[in-house]
Amino acid sequence: MKQYTLLRNKKNKEQFIDKMEVTLSCVILLFLWQIIALKIDNDIFLPTVGQVFNSIKEIMLNSSFYIDILYSMGRCFFSFLLAMIFAIILSIVSYLNRFFRNLLKPINALTRSIPTMILVVLALIWFEKDSTPFIVGFAIVFPILYDNVLGAVLNIDKNLLEMANVYKIRFIDKVLKIYLPAIKFQIISILVSTFSLSLKVAIAGEVYSQPTYGIGTMIQTEKINFNTSGIFAWIIIVLLISAILQIAQKFLARRAFLWKR
Repeated sequence: MKQYTLLRNKKNKEQFIDKMEVTLSCVILLFLWQIIALKIDNDIFLPTVGQVFNSIKEIMLNSSFYIDILYSMGRCFFSFLLAMIFAIILSIVSYLNRFFRNLLKPINALTRSIPTMILVVLALIWFEKDSTPFIVGFAIVFPILYDNVLGAVLNIDKNLLEMANVYKIRFIDKVLKIYLPAIKFQIISILVSTFSLSLKVAIAGEVYSQPTYGIGTMIQTEKINFNTSGIFAWIIIVLLISAILQIAQKFLARRAFLWKR
């Protein structure tokens, strides 16, 4: 018990030191940013820290701010959710059918290799502009989720599956009791990285497709107006959203992996 307490205290101390070092690094970066901005003295090229924070304040006071956030997050969420549903279904089918798994390999490889901007351009040609961020987000995130989910399914204990077959467990029960629990842990472990990627891609799609509402639309507006501080402000807002997502993932991971404690 005493040894466990010492190890826990050591871990807490290391985590505190890590947080302090990260905070110090952020302060140093802000200081260097301010010095360089003052030296250049050109707010179109590089605005000062104060100008960026003033832009954040102006953006947040704008009546459409929360609408833009909600639309971008909505596109991101639904593209991620649809990609996850398809990834789970197709990975289970691929596990059960080798031909289907091999059939998806070239499609998956092709989707992974196509640059994001080319996907955006093609989506603009084939679909409505409001659908482009959603379509591109799905196309980018699906291969990542599919590969990870398929890997999780392939690593399921074969003895467990054989026992389920011996006792003639229904397929739906196998999915609910064996496949989904294995998939759950894999999805939680990559949740924030893939969701953040989906958000970035959705915003990139919005920059080009210019839907009525969205973070990407506002960034493009700031670019047209040569308001670099506004662009930096939106970057910081997106970083804050990503930070909130990371906190949410840690909470979910603690709940999901509670049995390991």
